[in-house]
Amino acid sequence: MRRQLLAGGAAIATAVAVGLAIVALPATATHVTPETVAGNPTCSDLVPGTTELKVEPVADGTFSDGTLTVTIDVRSTADGQVFDWTSNIGVDAVFAKGGPNGNLYLYDPEATVDTGLHAPANRSGAWAGLSHISFCYDVGDETTPPTPTATSTPPPSPTATSTP
Repeated sequence: MRRQLLAGGAAIATAVAVGLAIVALPATATHVTPETVAGNPTCSDLVPGTTELKVEPVADGTFSDGTLTVTIDVRSTADGQVFDWTSNIGVDAVFAKGGPNGNLYLYDPEATVDTGLHAPANRSGAWAGLSHISFCYDVGDETTPPTPTATSTPPPSPTATSTP
């Protein structure tokens, strides 16, 4: 009986440890729920302090501004136009504009990939066609190069002194 209790206790402890390990793991889902935003805002309006890479017209391909490089894959579905993206550095937000509004996808922490993004639904109930996609990013605090420290001044060269 004691052996069964010990075995049962060990099994429960193992299950609890595994459960805690699963809970402690960071979420690995890359897709976030969008927020619908009216109008045609820029990244500086949506996420102050970020830089914008705007892709317009929307098409498959790789796009870059010299810092951020994104590759997007656009496809049509029964629900409307969607796209997947990957990037070389972390992105803070993606704004998918279509019709009078856009969907804002915010990433915390920053993301380098997501799938199935789309503009808000139009009157028909399908997602609006994409007019442009804005990728909002920052590159973090730039480090300031160290200030040169004062170096010791070399001793003055000996000068001739006259004797009286």
